[in-house]
Amino acid sequence: MDNELEGRIALITGAGRGIGAACARAMSKRGADVVINYHHSEQEAADVAADVRSHGRRALVVQADVSKPEQVQAMLEQAQAEFGQVDILVNNAGRHNHIPIEQMSMEQWYDIIDTNLTSQMLCIKAVIPGMKERGWGRIVNLAAMAALKGSGSGDVSYSGSKAGVLGLTRAIFRPLAQYGITVNAVAPGPIDTDMVRLGIDPDRLRGYVSRTPVGRVGRPEEVAELISFLSSDRASYLTGQVISINGGLSV
Repeated sequence: MDNELEGRIALITGAGRGIGAACARAMSKRGADVVINYHHSEQEAADVAADVRSHGRRALVVQADVSKPEQVQAMLEQAQAEFGQVDILVNNAGRHNHIPIEQMSMEQWYDIIDTNLTSQMLCIKAVIPGMKERGWGRIVNLAAMAALKGSGSGDVSYSGSKAGVLGLTRAIFRPLAQYGITVNAVAPGPIDTDMVRLGIDPDRLRGYVSRTPVGRVGRPEEVAELISFLSSDRASYLTGQVISINGGLSV
């Protein structure tokens, strides 16, 4: 749907690469201006911003560790100074560590929990006052298939944090619905990103593919299409949902 996000401002965390970058490109094609958050990948974020601008939309690149309250607040203030508002929040930032539970330190545990779960709470907390005031908002939280089925490698911090994303989504959608704000979670299976290519053993990845009815891993652009839909007026009756996108692997 061309220009269905015209006039909307989308804040996408972890948007320098992978699914976040694909979301920035897809949303800008539909008319949204985009706040591109990154933590480490400055050049990649700048490249995504150039793509957004090539679609005739505005882009703001903001470095922030979204697990830190003060950095989230500063990011929101920059977005408001540039665009005046945030209409769409895509909580995409996340990572894993694949450390077995018996070897995991508390610092390593909290690092993943804060990156994948606390960051989403902080960003939601920051944007909802403005969304309430305007009577419209879209929040899409990135979970994972591991939240539904557990991690095949026993990655407890990743699975635990992503399961927490489901709980967060289900806890907040109801009180926000009266303000015209929808909250949904997307739970991708293996997607062709750096996190999957570099973080999953090739033999295990081939096993996933062999069990996937469509016979392949997903593409970031396919997840971005779903998130763009959830961020539009067409999805105004869809809230509190967890939508799996994994080629049938979890069925």
